[in-house]
Amino acid sequence: MEIKNNMKLKELKKILDKLTPEQLNQELMYNSEQYSVSGIAKLTRAKASLYNNHEDDPCLLKTMKELKEYYMGDKDEIEACDLEIKKGEFFIEFN
Repeated sequence: MEIKNNMKLKELKKILDKLTPEQLNQELMYNSEQYSVSGIAKLTRAKASLYNNHEDDPCLLKTMKELKEYYMGDKDEIEACDLEIKKGEFFIEFN
């Protein structure tokens, strides 16, 4: 069972529907080539669109309000940020 980057929620649901109740009761863990094994903290629905300003690696995503107030004032800098998660979309937060 492969969980891929940019997977749709319906694809994840198909995988989860095939698991036994015992498997569904296990901790959900994540492993990355860049970071060590970690647990999934929660599935969250974005209350605002979240942007990547490419300042850090990994970058903490910021709302447009946060970008304007705390990180950038220049219109060109803000326009250079990538929209990563649209308002209302789901995303997973890690421990």
